[in-house]
Order: sequence, then C-alpha cells, then structure tokens
Amino acid sequence: MNRLSRTNLYSYVEAERRKFDFACELVRDWSRPVIGQVLWSHISGVDKDLRTMLLDPSAEVCAYVARDTMKSRRLLSEVVHDFRSSGASVAPHRLRVFWIPQDFDADDEGQRDLVSNLLSEGVSRDILMNVVLGNLAAEDVRFFVRTSGSPGLHLALLHEISTADNEYSGSKDLAARLKVSQGAIRERILRLLGSGFLSQFGGGVFVTRATLKGRVFLDFCGQIFGQVQAGQVSPEILQIMRLLNMRFAPSAFGISARSLHLAGPLLTEVPEMVTGRLVATISAAIEKWGISLDGIPHKIWDREGDTDMSGLAVADIVARLRQESQRYHVERD
Repeated sequence: MNRLSRTNLYSYVEAERRKFDFACELVRDWSRPVIGQVLWSHISGVDKDLRTMLLDPSAEVCAYVARDTMKSRRLLSEVVHDFRSSGASVAPHRLRVFWIPQDFDADDEGQRDLVSNLLSEGVSRDILMNVVLGNLAAEDVRFFVRTSGSPGLHLALLHEISTADNEYSGSKDLAARLKVSQGAIRERILRLLGSGFLSQFGGGVFVTRATLKGRVFLDFCGQIFGQVQAGQVSPEILQIMRLLNMRFAPSAFGISARSLHLAGPLLTEVPEMVTGRLVATISAAIEKWGISLDGIPHKIWDREGDTDMSGLAVADIVARLRQESQRYHVERD
C-alpha cells in the first residue's frame, strides 16, 4: 500500500504500530484507517486478534494475514460467527483475510517473492480498489469509453460537476457552462451514471454530483495522461491499469484517436484500445474544453463536516426539488 501510494491517488501514513502488527491511514477524500494482525503459529490467538481489531472503533479495514490451515479457518469462522450472533456493535464485513500457504518457508527467497506477489495482488484488488479507490472496476472504464459522438464531452462534464461550487448540478447550468445542448448533457449524464461516476438526486430532473469513484477516475486520468505525455508510465500506475484490464501500448494511440467518434467491441474491449481511447478522450477534453487534470480541485460534499442533502431540513430539500422540477418543465415546454 505504501508503494502504490506513489501514484498520488492517495497518501499513506503509518499509525499505531505498537498496538497492531501493522497499521496505517490511507488518505484520499477522508482517512481510511487500516489495522492488521498476522497469525502463524499461535492458533489460540485468533479470538484475541479478531477482538482487538473488530472492537477498534476507528478502523475501517481489518486485515488479517494468516497461515492457511484447516484449524485456522475453523477457528476464524467460529469467532466471526460468534461476533455476528452476539449483537455486539461491530461490523465483521470490515475484516479482510489474506491466506498464506501453510508450508511457506521465509528463508527461501523464491518463496518470499511468491508470497509477496500473492499479498500484493490480494491487497491491491481488495483494499486498494474496493475501499480506497471507490470500487473502480474494469467495466466502469469500458462503459465510459464506449460513448461516441462529441469526443471528450463526457470527461469534461464529469470534471465540471466534480469541481462545481454547487453541491448538485442541473443540466441547464451545465449546458451553459460547457456551451453545448441540454440534450447532449442529459445523454452524457446517463453514461456517467452508468459508470458509477455520478450520483443523482431528484429523479428525472438530472440533478447530479460526482461520487468518490468519479473523483478517483478523474485523478487516475490525470496520472495516466501526465505520464503518457512524459513518455514513461510508472510501475504503480501500470499495476492499477492491469487491475482495470488495461494495457499500455503507444502503438494503439493513433487509431484510438482517429476512431474516437465511433464505438464497437474492437474499440472498447481490447485492453490496448481501452487505454488508447481513454488517452484520446482526455486529450480531446483538454483541447476543446480547456479542463486541467493537474491537482483537480474537487468539491467534496459528502465528507464529514461538509453540508450535504442529509443536513438540510425537509422543507429545503422539497424547495430544491420543486425549483429544479419547474426549471425542467419550462425547458421541455
């Protein structure tokens, strides 16, 4: 996790090393405390380890690296079952278990490399992608690049919504700021909603804001584009690309740019073409709408302490909805 934080998609801070075998904070839009223990020979310590972790109120992720034996699995299953049936104010779903082969010999360099790779893969897919990066998945990226029509508009729209001063953005205001039709905005909003990059409030009036996944995706685009422009992609970004079933191949960039107004399986399912199409989309959004992906000033409305819709009085929410609904009907008429 420390190594992958070099991508600048999040920061890594060590914490509470005296209490746990390992602990850190993965900071993005807010802190994601991760704590962990290691189980190897002292099988009887499973109950104590899990209680120590799961009863920690600040931990969002409890990682357990354990020797893979039948006894370990049985004890762990029993303890988790006891937690679920006890009614205690804990959340067992926070627990992530990473199993290590029981015959692992730490003095063998080849075995150390193999186990290191196993842990890297497991932690990257589970904690990094599912927790820190908002469940960003390969299909989200593919769904995003399948769009045809005006190149780069959907990325420029996501950037506009994520950096807007208003908590929720309506289609009329977005169309005016990007100087396109409201129909084009509504079509792209549907694409972004399908990718999970936007959330919607108010039903059919198209009042939207960027999700954590959407903000992560924008920052990821910034990292990819900057490194492609520099002619060198870091191993950490290549690892995230691999997890997203993307592949870096400069030879695909030319055909991707020329076919950006089209859509089809060959253009959006081949890993090299997905990367090329995304880079071409970023380039088009920068050229046509002047967006900047360098240190994006996201407006984060769902962070603790910020004003969000849940903090408004019911009357205020109704008033907002009514205002947006009236605007929508006026536009339609």
